[in-house]
Amino acid sequence: MTASGMTDDARHGIDRRRILRYGVAGAATAAGATFIPGSQPAYASGAPTVLPAPQPIPGGSQLPDGPLIHVFAPGPPDVTLPFTGVQLEGLDVEPSVITDYSGFTTLAFHVGAATGSDGASYNLETDMRVMSGRYVAADGSLRRGVFAFV
Repeated sequence: MTASGMTDDARHGIDRRRILRYGVAGAATAAGATFIPGSQPAYASGAPTVLPAPQPIPGGSQLPDGPLIHVFAPGPPDVTLPFTGVQLEGLDVEPSVITDYSGFTTLAFHVGAATGSDGASYNLETDMRVMSGRYVAADGSLRRGVFAFV
C-alpha cells in the first residue's frame, strides 16, 4: 500500500480484481458462444466432421526471417508488449483473423511472470482470441463457427 491507499498494482492500472473481471468476461463470452443458435460444434450430432476452413485476413505481421502471419495487434499504439517488443497497432485494426466474417471477437493480451515446478522463472506474454459468427469458407459456402486463436 502507498500513502494514497492504493496498492502498487492498482497505481499502474492492473490489479487482481481487474484481471479476474476481464478473465471471467472473456471466458463467459467464449462459453456463451455455444448458446448462439447454429454454433454447436460439428460433432455435437454424431461423428466429428471438419468444416471448410475460413479465409485468413489479408496482410498481417511479418515474422523476422519467417512467414507472414495473418494477425494484427489491436490496441493503443503507445503500448508496446514488454517481452516480444510488439507495438499495438491502433484501435481500428481487425481483431479477428478471418476474412468475410460477421460475428463477435474477444481479444486478450496477458503479460506477467510464472514460476515452474522446478523453480525456474519465465516471462509470460499471450495473445488469445475467440471468434464466433458467420464466415464465407474457402470453398465459397456460408458457414457458422466458433474459433480460438491462442
